[in-house]
Amino acid sequence: MKLFKLKISIGTLVLFGAAFSANSLAAQGLIDGFYSNKGDVSLTASYTGASYDEFYVGEEKMGPVPAHEKITQDIIGLYAKWGLTDALTLVVNAPYISAKGEGTPDPISGNTKESGFQDISIAAKYRPFRAAFEGGKFDGITALGFDIPGGYDANSILAIGNGAFKTNLHIGGHLQLNQGFFTTLVAGYSLRGKTDDDFNVNNGEDYDVPNAILAMAKVGYAGSKFYGELWVDHQATSSDGVDIMGPGFAGNFPETRVNYTRLGVSAYVPVTTLIGLSAGYGTLIDGRNIGDTNFFNVGVTFSFNTQSTAMAQ
Repeated sequence: MKLFKLKISIGTLVLFGAAFSANSLAAQGLIDGFYSNKGDVSLTASYTGASYDEFYVGEEKMGPVPAHEKITQDIIGLYAKWGLTDALTLVVNAPYISAKGEGTPDPISGNTKESGFQDISIAAKYRPFRAAFEGGKFDGITALGFDIPGGYDANSILAIGNGAFKTNLHIGGHLQLNQGFFTTLVAGYSLRGKTDDDFNVNNGEDYDVPNAILAMAKVGYAGSKFYGELWVDHQATSSDGVDIMGPGFAGNFPETRVNYTRLGVSAYVPVTTLIGLSAGYGTLIDGRNIGDTNFFNVGVTFSFNTQSTAMAQ
């Protein structure tokens, strides 16, 4: 079953490039319904390319993007999963983002390019129960995670993140049939702290980033030679944020209410027992204070078992 576990890790990563906007890159795709066995480790490198030339100002879509006209992002993702036990998996994700605007410099930062490591995400996913039945099994999902922001400037149209420390709680379930078909549902809540007033927009005082309700659903097939999924990802922020150009907005982009619904597909094929390749595509179908983004993703995963390696030595 090593191939099965390998493809799940890369299938999850395909979601990571989906989770960005002008001021946030969420890690909702970090939590899926598959668990690594004890000692199993997978390491993934991926590339995501994205662009948008229209932007939701509040809930109204407008174009082109203010100042920049069009924004492109190149994202290099480094992702790891480690099975601490059969029911407890540790997940780490570190995306490096390079963003570029094609128009005039950003009205707040004065830049036409921004790059750096975005939020470093760490999560522990625990399976509280497994209910087996004749046709398959149903696993519970719980997870606790943290997003640690890098040293980037958070407050601009071109910013690669919102700069807030986040605590993410998740709960859900995963139905796996013996034929390989599966369904996963995960709900979450993201508690978000304050972010620095990088450009003295708020008289030098830090300000709150709105908390968010998260939801993710997948349907797909997981076999020994192929993995494919259709997914939908949703975020709804709390009501204490502001809209771009709305009441209370003073150029403080991390304080805006960022809502979205995204739809995508991803697939994985093993090359050997140790290496597999993946690809995916996604698009934003509805949003609020976010870029109307399309993106694609490719990746390669390497996997091994630490217990087997230790025994071989």
